[in-house]
Amino acid sequence: MLRNILVVICIVALASASASAAFDPTQADHLFDTDQFIQARLLLLSELKEATSAKEESAILWRLARVMVSIGDDLDKKDKDGRFAAYEEGESYALRSIDLAPSSEGYLWKASNIGRWGQTKGPLNALGKAKGMLEDLTVIVNDFGTLDSTETWYVLSALYNELPAVISFGNNDWAISYGRKSLEHIPSHLLYPGHYQKVAEALWARNWSASKRAKELKKMQKNWEKATTNLEQYRYYEGKDGGANTPFYSSVPLAAMSDRQEAEMLLSYILAKGAVFKPLKRADERDLAEIEALRTTMR
Repeated sequence: MLRNILVVICIVALASASASAAFDPTQADHLFDTDQFIQARLLLLSELKEATSAKEESAILWRLARVMVSIGDDLDKKDKDGRFAAYEEGESYALRSIDLAPSSEGYLWKASNIGRWGQTKGPLNALGKAKGMLEDLTVIVNDFGTLDSTETWYVLSALYNELPAVISFGNNDWAISYGRKSLEHIPSHLLYPGHYQKVAEALWARNWSASKRAKELKKMQKNWEKATTNLEQYRYYEGKDGGANTPFYSSVPLAAMSDRQEAEMLLSYILAKGAVFKPLKRADERDLAEIEALRTTMR
């Protein structure tokens, strides 16, 4: 009887030890959410050594890839070598994550690090990486069917917006549609002013009048209805209901305002929200300062 009790105690102890060894992302995610990126990286590297399965290791690695985007972003823009190194390290973590256990997060943070690398290098110097980025993002929205990731839609929007249309696959209309989708999925505890800025800049550059928008959005609606994949359909998200949709930051539907009117509205909305939003991340503060300067040039 005593022997049986001891066996049970040992089994329970072993189970408890296994449970305690499992990767818990809570602390690392908290460090990331509170801008403690260096500390998050160190913790995740420590956790990586203790990972007990490919799935755990993969989850740690994509988080390392995510934190390297922010570490690179925090560096001075003149420190291009430092930025390149951070984004390249992040890409390597994402690749390992995907090899171990493919996930939408692994593909997202691979594409994000490559995208940041390209933004630092300059669009014309990064054309060779654009096709690979698009393939990764296509896997996320088509194969994984992940449609609620604000970061995924933002990266897609930036990709189509920043690539030249003549020598690559840039398309500002598609960038705007993907950007609109990104705005609708920003979590309530995050601000992401840069997402608003990206859409506003694309709208300002397109410069359709209200009457032209009404006509073009009707055309987009037809493409929305006949598209066969998620990636293709959401190219026309802007016109999914022919312009009858009223955005959450507006009191009038899309077809009743011009591109530039909406661009100004977007910037005013996010600046007003940013003035009372807490806590502001360092990236938020940088983006809001840029948006304030941008809005001044639009007047």
